[in-house]
Amino acid sequence: MSDNFFSLDIDEKFTKLVDAKKAGDILEVTALGKTETPDFFYSSNLEKVVEAEIIQIKKLIETLNVTKKNVNLIIPDTLTYSQIVSMPLLNEKELISAIKYQADQFIPMPIEETNIDIEVLDEDQREKKVLLLIVAAPKKVIERIKTTVELAGLNPESVENEICGNGRFLATFNKNIISQYKIGVDKGVVVVNFDINSTSLAYFSPEQSILKESHHLSIGYQLFLKETQVNTDTDIKKAEEILKIYDKKNPSPYPVEKIVQPLVKEFVNDLKIFVSKNNPGAVLFTNKIYLFPSLITTLSEELTTFPISILNPYSLIKKSQLIETYKNELPIFVPALGGCLR
Repeated sequence: MSDNFFSLDIDEKFTKLVDAKKAGDILEVTALGKTETPDFFYSSNLEKVVEAEIIQIKKLIETLNVTKKNVNLIIPDTLTYSQIVSMPLLNEKELISAIKYQADQFIPMPIEETNIDIEVLDEDQREKKVLLLIVAAPKKVIERIKTTVELAGLNPESVENEICGNGRFLATFNKNIISQYKIGVDKGVVVVNFDINSTSLAYFSPEQSILKESHHLSIGYQLFLKETQVNTDTDIKKAEEILKIYDKKNPSPYPVEKIVQPLVKEFVNDLKIFVSKNNPGAVLFTNKIYLFPSLITTLSEELTTFPISILNPYSLIKKSQLIETYKNELPIFVPALGGCLR
């Protein structure tokens, strides 16, 4: 666990820091906070962008009084390629060769330009099969995030994506989540990582406490935000406010429901396909969903077969003034909380 390291989740909008450890059935959080990630941090080659992120990280560490130097880094699913595959149990050389072949099927860039990480999810000795999570990321992304934190005075221990952090969080608090969301013991959970520029879906099997399937959608919060801004003739800050406070039960001067309807339909269609294959007991949203919470209500009306909720880890964390401050924003910290549970 995280006695010797903390978790730093750097996405395209926020940089989130979490220092936490499991104590019995709950998490004890000693540090938790977020700051803005500079625009174009992952896409720009300008040194000033990296320098700005270094300053943000140092301020966050100082504000939260973090003294640890070792850090587990988390990068957005948007910038990675994930695949869960079932393969025969092979010797190491054969397995590596097979994995490279599998990776070549879903990575839209040269293999030599990517870093590939493999996590064994399950081994079936009787069937002689192994279930693997293969995660690939551009080398330049890994190098950028490592260099940035090193220049901020930290020692990167590992790098993983959000699906790994979310999966570990669910595996650790499997029974608690089943109870909280009243999920049948024979039913799984679909975790929806609703991010800025995309959304990743992952099916989690409570019976085996492992991820079984994943899928990537090209719809994220940014598309809803842009449509709202254009169709309400407002600036970005106002459009953000409109989405955050919109509630279908209360009158609004802005036709948000009509504005987002085409995107919702597309989102629902993709979600239906993934969900119907797995027949889960619940669909739980994490990450940027707190920026557009009414999306849950809208989706629930379209997908009546499956209960849809926000995965807020509040009930699983020891209460403190810090946690109360972030109570409604905690879904954004789920990947980082999972990162502390390595």
